[in-house]
Amino acid sequence: MTGASVRSTSIRRAILRGSLLLVLLAIVLSGALSFLEFRDALQTEIARNLGNSAGALQARIDAFFAERIEDQREWHRLELLQDIRVADVDKRLARLLSDLKAGHGDVYSVLYCTDSQDHVVAASDPALVGRNRPPGPAEHKVGAEAEVSLERGVAGYTLRTEVADAFGSGRIGYLYAALNWRAVGRFLNDDVGAGARTALLLDANDRVIAAAGTLAPSAGQVHLSGWVGSGAEPGGEIREGAPLAAGNLLVGTAATQGFQRFSGLGWHTLVVEPTAVAFAPVWRLTWAMLAGLVFTMLIAGWLTLRLSARIARPLDRLTAYARHFRQGRGGAPPQIETGISEVGELSRAFGEMIQALEASREQLVRAGKLAVVGEMAAIMAHEVRTPLGILKTSAQLLERRTDRSEQDRELVGFIVSETERLNRLVTTLLECATPRPPQFQAHDPHALIEHVLALVGPRAQKQSVVLETRLAANSLLACDREQIIQVFLNLVINALQHMPSGGLLRIGSQEEAAGLRLRVEDSGPGIPETEAVRVFDPFYTRREGGVGLGLTIVQQIVHAHGGEIEVGRSELGGASFTLRFAAPV
Repeated sequence: MTGASVRSTSIRRAILRGSLLLVLLAIVLSGALSFLEFRDALQTEIARNLGNSAGALQARIDAFFAERIEDQREWHRLELLQDIRVADVDKRLARLLSDLKAGHGDVYSVLYCTDSQDHVVAASDPALVGRNRPPGPAEHKVGAEAEVSLERGVAGYTLRTEVADAFGSGRIGYLYAALNWRAVGRFLNDDVGAGARTALLLDANDRVIAAAGTLAPSAGQVHLSGWVGSGAEPGGEIREGAPLAAGNLLVGTAATQGFQRFSGLGWHTLVVEPTAVAFAPVWRLTWAMLAGLVFTMLIAGWLTLRLSARIARPLDRLTAYARHFRQGRGGAPPQIETGISEVGELSRAFGEMIQALEASREQLVRAGKLAVVGEMAAIMAHEVRTPLGILKTSAQLLERRTDRSEQDRELVGFIVSETERLNRLVTTLLECATPRPPQFQAHDPHALIEHVLALVGPRAQKQSVVLETRLAANSLLACDREQIIQVFLNLVINALQHMPSGGLLRIGSQEEAAGLRLRVEDSGPGIPETEAVRVFDPFYTRREGGVGLGLTIVQQIVHAHGGEIEVGRSELGGASFTLRFAAPV
């Protein structure tokens, strides 16, 4: 591998990082979306609430001015106002003005009348009588019928109405009603209460003329150009609060809508609230979400550690076993039950791989032994058979002599028998090293079994071993006749060599769904389970003087025929060899 090295990490860390990252991303994204949605919804709701509050406040102010205008319309028709002609010599008009002011509480700061030259002739406050009051500019014509005008003064606003001459034409003077501006201020105070909101009353030039609340500026000193909404319906939006020496503000606005015959003054009412206060629930929600995020991350981390441990521990065990297996220690693969199907499947696949490696190693060992057999067979075929042939020929010549003693005949017999035994050993080695390919033909397996039993019958009779058959198959077997006979001969002779006298040897056949099953079983000592896997290895034998190639040749022939052979425990108490071949012909 070239280039930068790849940084490795454990599966526990990888799973922990991945799960925490996914949880973090999911919560942050959902939290951010929820925060934005909640903030927008809250902003819309609070803005609507501020706009409604501003609309209600503006409606109250409009009603207040409409009532004051109606007062002017009623008062300017009073007969006593004609006393302006005689300068209120009997003070009846002054008493009337005092009674009217008192009857309206603190709505008016003062009521007074002037003649046509704006000379005060009567007032609710006697100190004003005799003063000259030049008429100020009318800001609004609020009552066309009675020529009611609104004038702005230093202390507030004053309503002015012409007093017509009841006995002639023209006017004889003016009726003034100076409004108590604190009464308007109470409307604003009642609306904001002790909260964080601020109520502002703006004139037609967007100048603050009344205010109440924590951010209330001095009247007439602040212009809020552009803060007034263009629509007639109450609305709200966020404004920079620098003109009010504050941060961002959520502003609700409402324009004057008039009241009954009063068409309004063109004023606007604003109700503002700092966004820090308005969005406090959002920030509380944010902190709650952050706390939930931390808690969720802790839970996710704990669950991830548990899950990663359930995955990593089996892998650690498999890794440790693989290292031990590589060092030749072997042993059974660990049994892993985690409840996770993928890990269980990996464990099973690992076990199957180990079994395959064990089988491969056994096959390599077997192949090595067979190679040794091949080398020995080649040496014995070339180097041993020739002297064996000479020995056997010489011994046969000696047998023909008639002058031999009894001891000589016995010695010659030993030479001939041992020569034949060595010759059979060489033949066995050659058959094991270079087996002949089978010549397949259809044969009756029962006939082959009967032939084998006939060959071994005398030996079995000599050992008092009963030969029994249970032949239930009805099909032919595609096989090499000589090789299958050799298979059964080796199995039967191997059984007779290990059985005591008076035993039972049984050969059976049975058809199965997968093919033909043949079984050779005996009542001998059997084969221990620890050695059952080695009985087919070359040179493995449990009999003194044995070579250990008979069962090896049997397995080779069976495999060459596409079959399988298994060794196990017999129902008779001894060994059992089961042969399975393909579907019957």
